Amino acid sequence: MWFLHWILGISFYIAMSISIWIEGADTLLRSPSPARDIAVTAPSIRTMIGIPLFLLASGIQNDCHTYLASLPKYTLPDHPIFHTMVCPHYTAECVIYLSLAIVGAPERAWINQTVFTALVFVACNLAVTASSTKEWYLVKFGREKVEYRWKMIPFVF
Repeated sequence: MWFLHWILGISFYIAMSISIWIEGADTLLRSPSPARDIAVTAPSIRTMIGIPLFLLASGIQNDCHTYLASLPKYTLPDHPIFHTMVCPHYTAECVIYLSLAIVGAPERAWINQTVFTALVFVACNLAVTASSTKEWYLVKFGREKVEYRWKMIPFVF
C-alpha cells in the first residue's frame, strides 16, 4: 500500500509539472521575446489575495509539522490547532494549492484550472488519509478524546 501511495504521489507531481508546462507553452510561444515581457507592475487583486493565503497556510503547515515532529511517537496532538481538527496540516496544504491556483490564473480568470484540478485531487487524497487517521485516533485514544474533532475542514468534514 505505501509503495502504491508513493508511486501515486510521484506520478501526480510528474503529471502536474508536464500539465503546467504545456499550459504555459502557448503563452511563451506567442511572445517574440519572453524576457521583454518581464515588467514590474502593481500587484493584481489575485496576487494580493493569493500571496497572503500562501504565506499563512505555509506558516500553519510548518507549525503543525514542527509540532508533530516534536511529539513522542503515538501521542494525541494537544496543540490548540489540533483541538478542532485531526489534520489541520492537510487543510493548510489545500489552502496552499488554492493560493497557487489563484496566483497562477491566466488573464481574465480567477483560477488556474490545472492547479485547481490538482487541489481537488490533493483534497480527495488527503480526505481519505484524514478519515483513516481519525479512525486510528478513535481506536487508540478513545471516542471521548477524538469524536468532536473535525477530520480536515471545520464544520464540513
